[in-house]
Amino acid sequence: MQLNKPFATVTPTLDGDVLGVLASADVTFTISQIQRILSTVSGEGIRKVLTRLTAQGVVLNDQVGRTNTYRLNTEHLAAEPIMALSRLTAILLERLEAHLEGWGEDLKYAAVFGSAATGRMTLDSDIDLFLVRACPPDLDAQDDSPDPWEQRLTELARLVTAWTGNDARVVEYTQRDLAAAAAADEPLLRDVAEQGLTVAGTRAWFTMQ
Repeated sequence: MQLNKPFATVTPTLDGDVLGVLASADVTFTISQIQRILSTVSGEGIRKVLTRLTAQGVVLNDQVGRTNTYRLNTEHLAAEPIMALSRLTAILLERLEAHLEGWGEDLKYAAVFGSAATGRMTLDSDIDLFLVRACPPDLDAQDDSPDPWEQRLTELARLVTAWTGNDARVVEYTQRDLAAAAAADEPLLRDVAEQGLTVAGTRAWFTMQ
């Protein structure tokens, strides 16, 4: 799926794009305003979609002078699922926060970064996750029992794919690795600091490392 085009998950038509705009804010839109957001779509195409959605009652049409304005009918029976679709990015972040909360002190920081954070996803995009782990204790070389941390990483990747249909790409640092990368001015850390969406820990902690 594409988090930046949530309605494409259920419909590839222009209707979904228009609904996405209307659901983005509790305000009225003109056709010109919608066209500026959906820059590759014709005004006539948008008008036809709005006429169809207005006939269904999903969209409310008002006239201000000679200008038609449109807004989502939030009292419509379909409004709740429409609003839920428009919040797919927020829902993903909420699920990640809830899941990672159970990782305890081993996890110092986590963020979604890359195209999922910047709104540039394609259907083939990964969901990029950045994790900082507390420095693990030295393990007994003879101990071949499963590593709980590795099991958590595997389950996290599985959940993200189950939730979105996209592969998860987890980039993992220990605190020691993070300090060394910060000293080397690693570009990835700048990307996470500037564009990452925090889902565990705090951005203040991360930027101070």
